[in-house]
Amino acid sequence: MKRVLFAALLVAAAGTGEAREGFGFSKKAVTLMRTVPPLTNVGARRVSVVVEADRSADDDDARTLARYIGEHILSASGTLAEGARPEVTLNVGIGRLESNETWETYTEYERRQTGTKREWNESKQRYESKPVYTSVPVQKERKVIDAKLTGSFDLSTKNKDVASGDVDEQFRDTYGDYDSAPSPSTVEDDLLKRAARKIAAQIVPTKERASVLVPRASFEPLIPLAESGDWPRYLAAVEAIPQMKSSKEEAFRQYAMAVAKEGLAYGNDDRSEALDLLRAAKSHYDTAAALNPDEDLFRKGYTSLLATDNIGSPTARAAESLSRFEAWTAPATPARVASAKPMAGPSSSSSRNGAKAGPASGMRNQTVIDLVKAGLADENIIMAIDAATQTQFDVSPEALIALSKAGVSKRVIAEMQK
Repeated sequence: MKRVLFAALLVAAAGTGEAREGFGFSKKAVTLMRTVPPLTNVGARRVSVVVEADRSADDDDARTLARYIGEHILSASGTLAEGARPEVTLNVGIGRLESNETWETYTEYERRQTGTKREWNESKQRYESKPVYTSVPVQKERKVIDAKLTGSFDLSTKNKDVASGDVDEQFRDTYGDYDSAPSPSTVEDDLLKRAARKIAAQIVPTKERASVLVPRASFEPLIPLAESGDWPRYLAAVEAIPQMKSSKEEAFRQYAMAVAKEGLAYGNDDRSEALDLLRAAKSHYDTAAALNPDEDLFRKGYTSLLATDNIGSPTARAAESLSRFEAWTAPATPARVASAKPMAGPSSSSSRNGAKAGPASGMRNQTVIDLVKAGLADENIIMAIDAATQTQFDVSPEALIALSKAGVSKRVIAEMQK
C-alpha cells in the first residue's frame, strides 16, 4: 500500500511539471524540529547538578529545578553522577523566584445608543425617530500576572571553569474577563522549566521549532510528506522528479533537496552523518540561490500577517547549524566562556533581515561541483557564477586538480579563475 501511495505521489508530481515552479502566491510553511548542539563541548557524562537557593522559602523550587535539569540531561543520553566522581559539575544558584497578581483599570470604547433624532421619511411623508450611536469610554479591569526568576550557573569540568551565566527569566501577561489566566504557581513552574532548558543547553543538545517554506507547483503533492516530517520519502520523491530544463526552475528542486537533507540531519543521531547532511543541504541552498538569484526567499526571511511566526533565512539557518555541528563534532577542547548565549533561532534579527552568514556563505567550489553532478550545461553554470552575489573559489593548483577530477570543464574553471 505504501509503494502504491508513493508511486501516486511521483505521478502527481510529474503531472504538475508544466506549472511555473516557485513558492506560489499563498506560501506554504512546514515545521523543522531543529537540533541545537550544546553551547560547550565538554560532554554530559557523570554530571553533578547542585542547585541552591538564597532563601529557604525557595528550597522546594531549587529541588524542582535540579530535577528538571536532570531530566534534560538524561533525555539527551547523558548520565548523572551517583556516588561516583563527577566529570562535569553544574552549580546553580537561585536568587529569587516570585510572582504576583494585580488588577489594572483601562479604557475601552464601545458603540452605544446615546439618544434619538427626528428624521423626515420621504416615502412615508412623516417624521420618524432614529437612534443615535456614538463611541463612549467604558472603564474595565484586567488581571496582570508578573513573575520573575533570578539566578546564575557555573559549569566546570575537572576543576576547570568552562562557562557561567545567568538563569534570569521573566513573565508578564494580561487577561480580560473571558480569558483563562494561569495560576501563579503554574507560571513559576514554567520559568523553572525554561531555566532548566537554558542550563542544560550548555552540555546537551536541545530541540526547537523552525518554520521553513516549501516549494509548490511540481512539489505540491509532496507537501504532506514534509508536513509529517517524513524527510526520507520527501527527499526520494524530490530526487525522482527530473531535472528542470530552466535553471531558475531547477533552483526550486535544489532548494527542496536542501530542506529534506536539513530535516534528515536534525533527525540523525550520528553526528558525523548529520554533519555531512548539513554540508549537502548548505550546498543545495547555495546552488538554488546561484541558479535563481531573482528569488529573494532563498536568502532572506519571510514575514506574513497570517503567519504565527517569522520564517528565517534558509541559507543563514543552514550555515549557522553547520558551524555549530562542526564545533560539536570536533574533539572536545573546553575553554572558559565568560557568558554563553543560546544559539540564535530563525526568528533572530539576522535571520529576519536575510543577513549573510559568515565566511561559509556564497558560491564555492563544492557548489560548482554539485551543479556539474546535477547535469547542468556549462552555459548555465557560468550564468550562475556571473549572477552570484558572492563567490569564494579556491583556485590553488590542488583545488584545480580536484575540480578537473570532479568533471568540471575547462570553460567553467576558467570562469572561476576570473
